[in-house]
Amino acid sequence: MRSLILLLMTPLLLAGCASRGLLESYPHQLDEVKTQLSRDNGQPLVPLQNGLDSQDGLLYAQEAGRVALLQGDFDQSRGYFEQAMAQYDQRDWKAMVSLTDLSAQAAASTVSDQLIPYRGQAYERIMVHQYQALNYLFSGDLSGATVEARRADQAQTLALQAYRNRDEVKTLNNASINAELSRLDSQGGSALNSFLNSYTLYQNAVLFEAQGEANDALIDIRKALQAYPDNQLLGGEYVRLSCQLQIDCDGARKRFGQAPATKAGQGRVVVLVETGFVAAKQAITIPFTIDGYYQQVSMPTYRSQRPITQPVTVRLSGDHQYQGQAEVIGNMDHLAVRALQEQYPGILVRQALRVAAKAGTNQWAEKKGGDVGAIAMQLFNALTEQADRRSWLTLPHQAWMWPHQVTPGQYQLTINGSPQPIEVQAGKTTLIWAVQTGPRYRIHSIIL
Repeated sequence: MRSLILLLMTPLLLAGCASRGLLESYPHQLDEVKTQLSRDNGQPLVPLQNGLDSQDGLLYAQEAGRVALLQGDFDQSRGYFEQAMAQYDQRDWKAMVSLTDLSAQAAASTVSDQLIPYRGQAYERIMVHQYQALNYLFSGDLSGATVEARRADQAQTLALQAYRNRDEVKTLNNASINAELSRLDSQGGSALNSFLNSYTLYQNAVLFEAQGEANDALIDIRKALQAYPDNQLLGGEYVRLSCQLQIDCDGARKRFGQAPATKAGQGRVVVLVETGFVAAKQAITIPFTIDGYYQQVSMPTYRSQRPITQPVTVRLSGDHQYQGQAEVIGNMDHLAVRALQEQYPGILVRQALRVAAKAGTNQWAEKKGGDVGAIAMQLFNALTEQADRRSWLTLPHQAWMWPHQVTPGQYQLTINGSPQPIEVQAGKTTLIWAVQTGPRYRIHSIIL
């Protein structure tokens, strides 16, 4: 019986050393941070800083980088994202989206996936580059921002290539699991996969055009339209650039209509708006028996598809008046769902390993401790079987876009009631990045 107790205690002691708690879900840990951001009070960075040196340091660096960016501390945010990038650079793309490192994960996965150090997800890595571009941009470094935009483009390409080349593995066939996978597929929305991020692509296009690289801007807008073909504002941008560059102007007009009218001497306003927080993973638990012993598997999932939030209205007030509805250019929930789908082959392999290992310990426990030992081991297995619900949770739920040609001057920008003064200059682009995390918007602007 003493051997049995030691066996039960050892994984829990290891888990306590390796993470902030095997039995406490990551979404629960982040509730405090998101609440402080929504209320715009407290010190939301403090809980995150405590995790930077843990096995989940990559995840906490991403969260901290995002929070510092929201608070307008661009230097500090850049440092956190550099820390995250350094960890990403230690791993190749194939290891992130394939099953090539299963042997290294096998020992930890016999207890819980949460014991595996957080390795990040492809869409998160892409968002790190997008937000790092904003850090450079709002620090006055357009060249540095453009470099990050190119890295974000490259990241999307490399992630897709790695995913296509991965080895598919199917195991632990179960009707409940298959039903869950089918339900997940229906929640992916417009996202073709987790690697093509139209929000990132459109932001990159704005930066490329500001640098005089209109061809690259057009390429990224064309890619963004794959996920949002019905976005009329994005279609208008495509027509404008196609006709400006004389690249299939007639075809673009046939598909999307005439581009918005422009006048000589005007400036351009591009508003990017982020609303809400990305959905957190939930858990699905599937019970069954093996050789008469109770077993269960617990796996991450997303429970329901959230509707689009309230419309985003943009208004410019000055010597001239402009008003319009922004359109959705990104839904992080959809990318997160697709990412989970792409990871499920690996999750199922680890579950199969875990089920086999726990079945063996059940038999061993019964031999050592009789019925009491068998029951204790089954309870232990049920207690430690927790779904891995870790993901970057301070990301937005949705992203919106609103581009418009504007007469130069001083304006009062209002986004759903939140005001901000901006300036528009002839021949320049005024980029506004607005984030809603509670009742008000955090708004930053810069002239490119």
